[in-house]
Amino acid sequence: TIHANTPSKPSKENIINQAFKFHLQGNISEAAKYYQNCINNGFNDYRVFSNYGIILNFQGKREEAEILLRKAIELKSDFADAHSNLGNTLRGLGKLEEAEIFQRKAIKLKPNLADAHYNLGNILKDLGKLQESEFAYRKAINLRPDFANAYNNLGAILSDLGKQEEAEIIYTKAIELKPTFNAALRNRWKLFFEQGK
Repeated sequence: TIHANTPSKPSKENIINQAFKFHLQGNISEAAKYYQNCINNGFNDYRVFSNYGIILNFQGKREEAEILLRKAIELKSDFADAHSNLGNTLRGLGKLEEAEIFQRKAIKLKPNLADAHYNLGNILKDLGKLQESEFAYRKAINLRPDFANAYNNLGAILSDLGKQEEAEIIYTKAIELKPTFNAALRNRWKLFFEQGK
C-alpha cells in the first residue's frame, strides 16, 4: 500500500529539546509555552519542571515556581541545580531558613557549584549571618574568579563588617570584571563618600 505523506507528530524528546532550545536562545515566552505544553502532556521530566520553575521565579510567580521546583526534586532528588533554584525561590518568598537548607543541600550534592555558594551568601546576609555570608561569597569567587556579582556582594559584607579597605579592593575588582556594573560603582562611591575620600 501507498501512504500519503503526513507529518509525523513530534516526539516527547523533540518537544522537550525545542523548549530547551528556545530557553537557551533567550526566547523565554516560547520556552514557557513549550514547558507548559510538556507538563500538560504529562511529561515527567525533571529538567522541564526545573527550567520552567526558574522562568516563573524570574517572572515573580514564586508560589508556582516553588511547586515546579519541588516536583523536579521529587523526580530527581540529586539534582543540585533544582535545590539551589528552589532555595532562591524560597528566599524570594521570605522563607529564609528553608532556603538556606536547600542551598546547603545543593552544595552538598555539587560542591563546585559557584552559584549555590553565591546564593547561600545572599541568604545568610538576609539572615544577618555576615561572617558566614562572607565565607560563602569567597567560596563562590574561588570557584569562579570572574564572578562580578559575588565580588560586589562580598564588598558590601566587608563594608558592613568594618573592613572598608578590603571592601574598596573587592569593589574595584568587581568593576574591573564588569566595567558598567552600576551597583558596584555606586557601592564604591558610597564607600569613598563615607571615608571622606
